[in-house]
Amino acid sequence: MKGKTAGVLSLMLLAGSLSGCAVPSGDSGYLVSPDETYETTGDSSEDYQLEDNAALYEDENDTEVITMYLTAGRGNEEDGTDHTWTEINNHPLEYYEEQGIEPYKCEAVLQIGDEAGPVEGEFGYNDRTANATVQLRGGSASTWQQKSYRIKIKDKSGDWNGQKTISLNKHSADPVRFKNKLAYSLMEEIPQMLSARTAFVHLYVKDKTEGENGLFRDYGLYTQVEQVNKTYLRNRGFDSGGALYQAGDNFDWQRHADSILLATDQNYDQEKFEQYLEIDGSEEHDKIIELLDAVNNMDNNIEDVVSRYFDSGNLYYWMGFHILLGNKDVLNGNYYLYSSRGSDKWYFISWDNDAILKETYESMNDVSYERSWNKGIFTFVDTVLFRRILQNESCRQALDMAVEDLRTNYLTEENIREKTDRYREVTERYVYALPDQTYARVSEENYGILSDSMATETADNYAAFKESMESAWPFHILDPVNENGKTVLSWEEAYVQDGGTVTYTVEAAADYSFENCIVNAQTTETRYETDELPAGQYFVRVRAEGSNGVSQDAYEYYRTEWGNDVYSTLCFYVLDDGTAAAARYTEGE
Repeated sequence: MKGKTAGVLSLMLLAGSLSGCAVPSGDSGYLVSPDETYETTGDSSEDYQLEDNAALYEDENDTEVITMYLTAGRGNEEDGTDHTWTEINNHPLEYYEEQGIEPYKCEAVLQIGDEAGPVEGEFGYNDRTANATVQLRGGSASTWQQKSYRIKIKDKSGDWNGQKTISLNKHSADPVRFKNKLAYSLMEEIPQMLSARTAFVHLYVKDKTEGENGLFRDYGLYTQVEQVNKTYLRNRGFDSGGALYQAGDNFDWQRHADSILLATDQNYDQEKFEQYLEIDGSEEHDKIIELLDAVNNMDNNIEDVVSRYFDSGNLYYWMGFHILLGNKDVLNGNYYLYSSRGSDKWYFISWDNDAILKETYESMNDVSYERSWNKGIFTFVDTVLFRRILQNESCRQALDMAVEDLRTNYLTEENIREKTDRYREVTERYVYALPDQTYARVSEENYGILSDSMATETADNYAAFKESMESAWPFHILDPVNENGKTVLSWEEAYVQDGGTVTYTVEAAADYSFENCIVNAQTTETRYETDELPAGQYFVRVRAEGSNGVSQDAYEYYRTEWGNDVYSTLCFYVLDDGTAAAARYTEGE
């Protein structure tokens, strides 16, 4: 039987050569080998895995600057575009939330060209009537003097570069103005991550909303980032009818059962739902509810939760990527969650990454910036999902493997330096020319220092990651109370992976420099009592030390009248009636 099969195969090959058929290319010359295997991936969600579409990035010239011309005009009340350009730029997005109204927008003609004007054959060249609408974008970005914009191309006006929504990001907080571009460029090379197309844009705007007909005004350099939406999914061959949410600033992976409800629930309120998760895909919320139920059920083994509900490669590489690049803002509304129909798996898609590689810049502005909890795994541990993952030895090992692969093969000093050098050559000439020069955050000399330092920061972030894997975790100082003639200072227990003893140093003083301490003690307990303090302002500082001898701060900090932060410190007041009240600060205040 074996000889017969071989003979038939020989005859088939001979017939192919005699008939002039082309021999397929490859090492053996055959597309199908004699010992070909026919194992399939299967149809279960366990076998389903998303991969980014590498072809989307192949034609990108990532040092090209695209010139966009935006002619703004007043539209009509029916579609909400009856506003002036001045009105659009007058209010941050939080204003609209407070007023309970939609953000102002106007009509516009978008045209793509070069520094001489629109170019024939490019988008919008022949358009004379509005082909788009424009409004502000970005919660914190909308508070800056230089605004970021969201341009939506109208339904019958086609698309630009396969996109209907164009997000133009000013990145005013980024002193080098290319970190978001850098982050997505690095993601493109990592198979486990989902990236987005980006481009540098030079924007000109002509305002006709108030009858003006002057020259185009130079708005400087922007980074255009592909909006994560249904078009983004279709461009990658993903299910555009799947579940897609942008995590809000308030999303902490808790269940929030009073707000995160099915759309069919009689108590469903989309506004309450979207204070945690912005809905950008399907409005069938059963999958996200199932996920949150699983995460918050402490009877579930977190390894099983990760295995069932997440693509583990995507999860751990996404975490490792932001740990190595030192992105402290990664959980502050800067990611999307996506799951296609027919699959239980959820994927993380990064968004707004301009907080990466900022240690040198922060140190320039505040010598007290260093916080022991503001690095390594501690960016994640105050959130229930990641806390559970990082308290599991198997999950920690998977993260560690991802970090090692990232630093060895993708986030190398050489790769980052090559990219930062190229992007700096593009952006620096815009940053130090009008109009952007007015808003430059550092001197030209410091711009060079920052650009050069970015490639080396990953080594420090890697060392911080390894140390954080063995250190005591950060914790919260609780509100002091006066009871039974005592002032009670208390705090949460600092978790340690090895379950060893944690020693706390607790101090209390009437000054935030702690030069004259009322309390200075060490304890293995999570509370300390002292004689009841009289009315006045006080400060309590607590630090923890685990078995590796590394000191760990509490999350709390005090902001002085000069704007400096005093870390691991809670300010509180003893009132005239003997009660105590804490004064807490949050990031951004």
